[in-house]
Amino acid sequence: MNPIKRITDEQPIKKLKDEVDTMFQRFFEDPFFSSKLLDPKDGFIPACNIIEKKDRYTIEVAIPGVDPHHIDIELDGQILKIKGEKSEKFEDTDVDDNEITFHSIEHHYGSFFRSFTLPENVDVEAIHADNKDGVLFIHLPKNKEAKARRIQINTEE
Repeated sequence: MNPIKRITDEQPIKKLKDEVDTMFQRFFEDPFFSSKLLDPKDGFIPACNIIEKKDRYTIEVAIPGVDPHHIDIELDGQILKIKGEKSEKFEDTDVDDNEITFHSIEHHYGSFFRSFTLPENVDVEAIHADNKDGVLFIHLPKNKEAKARRIQINTEE
């Protein structure tokens, strides 16, 4: 025999809220960053420092082992995009793959992408980049510093 159920008018907003709560609960219980995403062969996110000096900003991107020719820096409006790829390189390339056993792989390989919104005072025509010791330096010279000024409010009297 089935239990007796009380008939209620379930509010549609409450039902929607419960469904959204369930969706978020499932989202946070299942790992968003799956183990595949953390696999060293599936890419990486290079660490970046952003430094401001009186006349410029500098973005330092740690990309050891990445060929500078495999890096693209693009400016799209006020968005600076950095993308590239780090290829697997092993010292002994003459050895057959069947003869190699890796006991630990901690280096990350694959493609990467970073983007930054630039401040209004960057001289976009003078942006340049250097690569030294596995660090990409992107120099963003400033335009003339915009000085704050007080705006007088006119009143009708």
